[in-house]
Amino acid sequence: MSYSFEINKLVNFIENRTDFNVISSNSCFYNNHLGAILADIILQAGLNYKSVVLPRVLHIYKNYNSAHNLSGTIDIIEEIGIENFPNWKNNIKTNRYLSVLKFLSENSIDTSCELAEFLNQYENAQMFLSINGIGYKTIDYFRKLMHVETVAVDRHILNFLTQANVNFNNYHGAKLIVEYAADILNISRRDIDYSIWHYMSEKQNQMSFTFEY
Repeated sequence: MSYSFEINKLVNFIENRTDFNVISSNSCFYNNHLGAILADIILQAGLNYKSVVLPRVLHIYKNYNSAHNLSGTIDIIEEIGIENFPNWKNNIKTNRYLSVLKFLSENSIDTSCELAEFLNQYENAQMFLSINGIGYKTIDYFRKLMHVETVAVDRHILNFLTQANVNFNNYHGAKLIVEYAADILNISRRDIDYSIWHYMSEKQNQMSFTFEY
């Protein structure tokens, strides 16, 4: 399927939105800390980022310096327990964290930079996707934290494309449309991702306030 028409449709939609502002995405200062960045990519799905995910990520970053690599992360978890490391009791996410650590160990990946390099190979990315709960969005989100120019398609982006009446077949189609639209608009791909997330989050908050009794 050719997405040229849909890309231009999204470009026109963005250009005609007077309430849409381009916001620079933040640099991830903890992306060299394996324990923290894994907590971020594993916890973020389905949770409030600012109130639930980020405080836990920062707690790991500030309090467990030795968890900057794989061996240090494993040592800390063995000492205090997986539930206490990110301060999270949900077995699904904690087991996913352990599965990722096992994957890294089996593939001799010690740092977040090594993981980023590893995932640059298509075959390696497919192997990483075999971990239960790890999807394309997880990989793209991780790449964003590593300052790679990419878009991680989440519900906010999907809803934004729906508002723009943009058609796509799958995750990759939606990603391609948003990334190419960013290129045409001369906006960094990381920035358009964050700008859409901010725009849709604000809209959601406004709706919540409107219907609050």
